[in-house]
Order: sequence, then structure tokens, then C-alpha cells
Amino acid sequence: MVSGILPLTAQSGSEGDSRPGTGRSAWFACLAKPAGLENPVKLLAGGKVSMLELPEFMASEGVKIPADGVLRIVREVPDPENQGKLKHVILAEAKIPETVQEALVILSPIAKPEGALLFQSKVQDLANFKGGDRLFINLSDSNIRVKLGKTLVAVESRHASIFKAPPMAKATNMPVMYEFFHSERKEWKILGASTVVVRPTRREICVFNNGSRIGNIEKHKILFPVR
Repeated sequence: MVSGILPLTAQSGSEGDSRPGTGRSAWFACLAKPAGLENPVKLLAGGKVSMLELPEFMASEGVKIPADGVLRIVREVPDPENQGKLKHVILAEAKIPETVQEALVILSPIAKPEGALLFQSKVQDLANFKGGDRLFINLSDSNIRVKLGKTLVAVESRHASIFKAPPMAKATNMPVMYEFFHSERKEWKILGASTVVVRPTRREICVFNNGSRIGNIEKHKILFPVR
């Protein structure tokens, strides 16, 4: 199951990426691991299989995007049609568009898998995601808004928004509050509030998805490297 790329809006003016070209790269973020999932997993790309660790609360190491743009997490099982040989079954699959140079592949477990497929995949373009920025990805059915310092970031359902960090020479403390729009009560409800540290040497991603009931939004924080 392959999901499309999430539309992205920036909270302030975006900048061109001035870094030298290093080839197309992708990272994986796993929101939860189904029982029995091997870790490291096997990644199939460009006809070659490699091992990839899916860490907790962090993005994986970067992997090269193959020419066809297709990345698959697979499992090796005995091939009933070829005794003594193995075949690959697909646990997750993502197609990276040709226009995307840096991509995040978000893996969300399927609640009731049918067959071998364990994850839904969402692709997020990281072109405008710089050091100090915060990327909010809303996979839920509710609208989300985040107040970070004095900036209000709106994150529509099935969309993503970037908080563009102001120029800073060192880490800065900022209050943050998360809210979601309750579809039954027709009002904004507080999801959580705290203080965060914004660092120019670090990027962070926050993913929201549906919980087990209306008004139960789950939030996942993912640390992401600065290249």
C-alpha cells in the first residue's frame, strides 16, 4: 500500500536549498512496530537487499533512493514453488516522486493486516526542512494547531506544516501548546502543553494520527539529523 506525498505549507518564507547535491536520499520513521517485526529490517531498493535499523523516536539512517524511486521493506520466506529457495514478501512500500531529493517515509502499522503488508506508508518532501525547524505532519482526521512561542502553526488534516526557526546562535527555550478540533463538540481542545528547546543544530518532526476514539489524538516525536 503506497500513499501519496503530503502537501506542505511553510509558516514563513521558504529558502532555497544551497547544499551541494549528494544524490537523492530517504529516511524512515516508524510510529510503532508490530509484534514479531524483525529489527533491523530488510530494505529492497534497486534490486539489492540491505539491512536497516528502525530506531525509537528517531529517523533511520539515510538510504539512497534508486532510479525507479521504489523502496520496500521485505521479509524473506521459503518459496513454495522453488524448494530450498527464498522469496521476498512486502511489508511496506513507498514510491518517491522524481522531483523529491530528500524524503521522509512514515510507516504507520495497519490495525488489521490482510496478507503480508504490515504498514501504510506516507512520503514527506524535506526540501525546506532546515536546522532548527520543526515539521508537523498531521495524519489524523482532525485539524491541528500548534502555538510555538508567539507563532501559530495551522496543520490541516492530511497535510504538513513547517515552523521556520528564527535566526539563533544558541539553543532557545520556547513554550509550546498543541490543540485539535473536536469534530463532535465543534471546538478546539488542548492536546498538550510544555516547553521545548529549539536548537539550530537539530531538526524535529511531530506526527499526529488518530487514536482509538474521537478526541484521542496520538502524537509522536521524531528527531532528525542535520546534514
